[in-house]
Amino acid sequence: MAQVRAKSMALTDFAVRAVDELLGDDGVVVASPRAAHERGGHITIDHPRFAAMVPELWAAGVIPDYRNPSGIRLGLSPLSTSFEETLRGVSSIAERMRKH
Repeated sequence: MAQVRAKSMALTDFAVRAVDELLGDDGVVVASPRAAHERGGHITIDHPRFAAMVPELWAAGVIPDYRNPSGIRLGLSPLSTSFEETLRGVSSIAERMRKH
């Protein structure tokens, strides 16, 4: 279990850094705690344009949960999610932010 939790924390840390680097200039806010020990295996990011964007993400194979009023929840399962998939998901959001 310790290894599973360690990967979970590494994935969410990686996702937070990717959001900061790829989406920070677009006004996207990390709504989840930044300290890994204060969150589970997901992060929530907020932006007013996310509601319109979610169907496009799903069509592209990126499947976040939408949380009202403006959040996307990225669930990062340490047993099945890779760092590459995490980056691909955040990059997909960044691409759509630039289109909207």
